[in-house]
Amino acid sequence: MSYKNKTITIETTNRCSASCTMCPRDKFSDRLSTMSVEMYTKIIEDANDVGITTIDLCGFGDVFLDNTIIEKLIMTKKINPEFNIYASTTGIAMREKYHSYINKYIDTLRFSIHGFTQETFEDVMRGLSYDKCMRNIHEFLKINENTYTIGSFVQLPENQKEVQDWISYWEPKLSQVCVWLPHNWTTGRKFRSIDKSKQKTCGRPVSGPLNVSANGDAHVCCFDYNKELKIGNMHVNSISDVLNSTKMREIQRRHEDNNFTGMLCKYCDQTIHDKDVLVYATNKCREVGKETSTLFNFNDNR
Repeated sequence: MSYKNKTITIETTNRCSASCTMCPRDKFSDRLSTMSVEMYTKIIEDANDVGITTIDLCGFGDVFLDNTIIEKLIMTKKINPEFNIYASTTGIAMREKYHSYINKYIDTLRFSIHGFTQETFEDVMRGLSYDKCMRNIHEFLKINENTYTIGSFVQLPENQKEVQDWISYWEPKLSQVCVWLPHNWTTGRKFRSIDKSKQKTCGRPVSGPLNVSANGDAHVCCFDYNKELKIGNMHVNSISDVLNSTKMREIQRRHEDNNFTGMLCKYCDQTIHDKDVLVYATNKCREVGKETSTLFNFNDNR
């Protein structure tokens, strides 16, 4: 395993009930799908063989819209009980039948809650029911004993007046909370300006993690919503194959040289140091005024 970050991000489904205003789902080119149990099992077994320690199930979908997610969680811990499983949800599909399994198998669960009042929540997280999301989240928190919980809030013009109320309400209820300014998703949105003269590598192609989409495409970056930086497909490749591929080596070389000409990375705000993007965080490993990226590291979140 050549990556420093011993994490693999597996998008078990790219289905989501929300059309959040900051998310580029409206520009997706991939069809909506769910990864088969067979494909997922192949990746997990391979991940275990190469020394990966964290299975990150965050992608462009909600894990609880994957009707095979419980089978996948059980199988993951069966292959390696020491795997750290990280997942993310809006709460809309996190029904009561999932709660005991989450408590048993998911080590870290991040809730995307981008509004404090019902009006603002439903304005930003379009397509979701505030009442249903809040009911599912609160019912889970009542029974939760083992899962580390994170509340994530993206500050937008529509919800910025609610930031302090949101923090005051959720901070006592969750293991940690964080508030970020929105990012661009490369070409998906235009929230942040990019000074191309100051661009430097984000570090992801060299440090990881590897990303795998619901259709099995292996790609370099979680911000690459249409998988333009594809380096293989897990139906036919192994993790070692894609990490040592010619395409991967070339992307890594370009990042080491801070040369993004002709690459999607040229349009990515993660190549610019912006000390203002982290608004608030209770995690001691994330420092307001210094943090510039939402890059996940399991150990930094416990």
